[in-house]
Amino acid sequence: MTPINDLLAIIPNDIASLLTGKLLGDANFNLQKGKRPRLYFSHTINDKQWAFCCYDRLKTFLPLTPPKYSKIIDNRVEQGFTEKYYVQSKTCPANDLLREIWYPNNKKTIPFPLLEKTLNSEALAWWYQDDGHLKKKQHTLQKIILSTDSFSKEENLKLIQLLSKKFQLQFSLDGQNRLVLYNKPQIHYFLFLVEPYIHQSMSRKTSAIPHSVSPHPLHQRTTIYLPTSIEIKHPTKHINSLLDYLPDIQKELTSRDTLDKFYKSVYFQRVLTMKKMNTKGYQIRINQKSIKKMQLIRGLLGITNSQIVSLCYLYQTN
Repeated sequence: MTPINDLLAIIPNDIASLLTGKLLGDANFNLQKGKRPRLYFSHTINDKQWAFCCYDRLKTFLPLTPPKYSKIIDNRVEQGFTEKYYVQSKTCPANDLLREIWYPNNKKTIPFPLLEKTLNSEALAWWYQDDGHLKKKQHTLQKIILSTDSFSKEENLKLIQLLSKKFQLQFSLDGQNRLVLYNKPQIHYFLFLVEPYIHQSMSRKTSAIPHSVSPHPLHQRTTIYLPTSIEIKHPTKHINSLLDYLPDIQKELTSRDTLDKFYKSVYFQRVLTMKKMNTKGYQIRINQKSIKKMQLIRGLLGITNSQIVSLCYLYQTN
């Protein structure tokens, strides 16, 4: 038996996943020479509810003390002090194993064999709520940041590979050694994955834009850019005929189950790769009946008008 197998033998897999998310985020271990390790995490007073939520989910399986208030004098901040709630565990066999897995050399090190087993959508959500940031400008989603600067560059590159393998998310590494997601459809997909697990106190990390509405108006006269491999002879007529497939696409976006399958479908993945191809622009006038459907799909998926038309083309050629 390995420490990972020993751990998964004494705590449920769903709790192991939450602990993975927490340890990727704000949790760590108090390590004192000659003493057994204790799990510790803290959150600012503004995130008090999140601290209590994490405590409530984990307390049945780990001997945690309830969140405690702490006020620390700090002249570096404007008000002269900081306030937080912190949770610390008592010693237990699970903590011993977690410490062995996550701190092999007394330094937090990402245990990728454990992540292969436990990093799921809920773990991703816990990690994001601890160490994630959604940057928005007015009604536009710009990027998602996961603060991974405490890990090595090599570890972060392996995290990027793992996130691609497990969730088809294509993160990049920025100049501050953080994981960043820039692609707008992928930002929408990330938020879709974590949304069921976001605590109400963390609503700032979700999209404030209703899923069914795009924040940008869609005009009848517009320019559509399509790969040069798609032959278009009569742009307005041909493209509007492609848009007749919009109801078929909408049927795949009606529930979380169908939407999840759609995000992972060959159609959607091919549309994302089409963006990298050579394209040609066509000035057309969109039929009025198609505008509302395109508006809904844009708001839900974060894709462009041109990508919507490309998606319809793929449905036609299937």
